[in-house]
Amino acid sequence: MNLYLFSRLCIKFSCFVLLSFSILHPATIFAGITWHDTAYYFNERGQLLWYDVNAAQPASYVIKTMKTSGEVFQDIPQDGTMVQLSADYDTAVVANISRSTARRVAWLIRHGKINDPLVQENIVPILDKRIMRRMYDNIISRCTSNDAHEYKEHGGVVFPDGTVTCITGDLSNPQWLQGATLYIKQKALVYYHSHPDACIEQRITNNRADAHNPNQVQFSQASEVKTISYVQGPSRQDQESVGEGMGYVFGIKASGGLIYIYDKAGVKATLPVAFVKKMNKRAGKRIKNKTIDTYFAGL
Repeated sequence: MNLYLFSRLCIKFSCFVLLSFSILHPATIFAGITWHDTAYYFNERGQLLWYDVNAAQPASYVIKTMKTSGEVFQDIPQDGTMVQLSADYDTAVVANISRSTARRVAWLIRHGKINDPLVQENIVPILDKRIMRRMYDNIISRCTSNDAHEYKEHGGVVFPDGTVTCITGDLSNPQWLQGATLYIKQKALVYYHSHPDACIEQRITNNRADAHNPNQVQFSQASEVKTISYVQGPSRQDQESVGEGMGYVFGIKASGGLIYIYDKAGVKATLPVAFVKKMNKRAGKRIKNKTIDTYFAGL
């Protein structure tokens, strides 16, 4: 009995010595311990395929896009016969991979083979989902206008400490055929901005229909409808201005917009805007009252 009590006292004293030494010399005590973080792997639809709980640092990845240029810029009619783009506008390059490669990469990731060379060559590092939600919140909180036909781009930069800034571009109207613009003065490695959602229809009558003859009753007239809207994907100007950093364009389309992720080589990946919208629906309902220019992403 006495021996047992003595042993317990020794153990308590040893724990006290170890705790005291760890407080005074933490680097020595924890030098041999390896800390692990989590890395998340998504497909282009925003579905989580795998998460690695033994990652060296927190990270998120998405498989490269398998969308072709025509699919990324599907809002631009491909025939080109009746298309009029704004001055100096050109679409960004789309650096896609084949559907078979994307499917193979997804299979490997689902089976935990994240270090396979094919996986490493065909995934794109992306920002933490919480940061992208902040970017989206910044955009949506400013997507209001007194005139239904006037629009603006909203965006900013993401700094290494997790700060997400937000500014607003000049007023724009799709009928001007000049596009919406946003000039970001701050320098960073991650830039983001929105492309407004607008679809305006104008009915244009031909010369015969415009002719007026007071002695003739006209029962029908030939006409055509012109649709004017903002291109949702990044422009070549967006691609060239990102420099050595990464760019995120949020296509704010009412019916299923996309997040376009690109660098100076072109569009590398896409994700549905719903990927961040469904993250915190309650927060999304409160965003209307937000007027703060800068958020901290909480890395």
